[in-house]
Amino acid sequence: MDESGNLRKGERTRNRLKEAALKLFAENGVENVSIRDIQLAAGQKTNGSITYHFSSRDALIRELVQDVGKILDAGNNQRLDALEAKGGPHSVRDVTEIMIPTLPESSDLSPKEQTYGLRFFTSVMISRRELLFEATAGQDRGTRRCFAAIRNLAPEMPPEILRQRMMLTLMFGLSAGASMEAAAKDQDVWKNLWGQPSARSNLADTMAGIILAPISDETREILKTAP
Repeated sequence: MDESGNLRKGERTRNRLKEAALKLFAENGVENVSIRDIQLAAGQKTNGSITYHFSSRDALIRELVQDVGKILDAGNNQRLDALEAKGGPHSVRDVTEIMIPTLPESSDLSPKEQTYGLRFFTSVMISRRELLFEATAGQDRGTRRCFAAIRNLAPEMPPEILRQRMMLTLMFGLSAGASMEAAAKDQDVWKNLWGQPSARSNLADTMAGIILAPISDETREILKTAP
């Protein structure tokens, strides 16, 4: 076989490993999948397949995070661009609707990325937060723009509280998006939630509510006494 043929075979193997890893990580959690699990799922008998193509398990996770993160950030930017072109956003809720994570059908995404990407991304966010932030450095422009818009539109509150609430909104949205993704595969399980026509709109309302909720007296007292 010539050199180009070898390259094509190598790329096919690499893609099979990525797709197998993505599915396993999404379904079982990042910390519950071994290199051997991935190699077997990808049909690879060679023990060194992962390290040959990615140098390490973490390098494989990092590349998958970058693949999914790039698409998520592009979606946030595109939706915010469209809203700004119409004179928006006018409310926090306008922004939280944009922040609902979506992996659209795209030539940049494999079918498995469209099926498992959000669950994988959320799993990394929960268990490998530092790796996630490292891998998505420079890929969070859309999120930062959304946060800037929320700062302009949110009622006045201590910066510490608003910062926490924006992070909670982001985490809640990603977790809900992962749940929606799972529901597409098993619709009966989630029919009373994501099977309802109002669910997505209500999710945007709920995310806005995280930002807009009154600050309790208890929280205000903690702020006063905190060092």
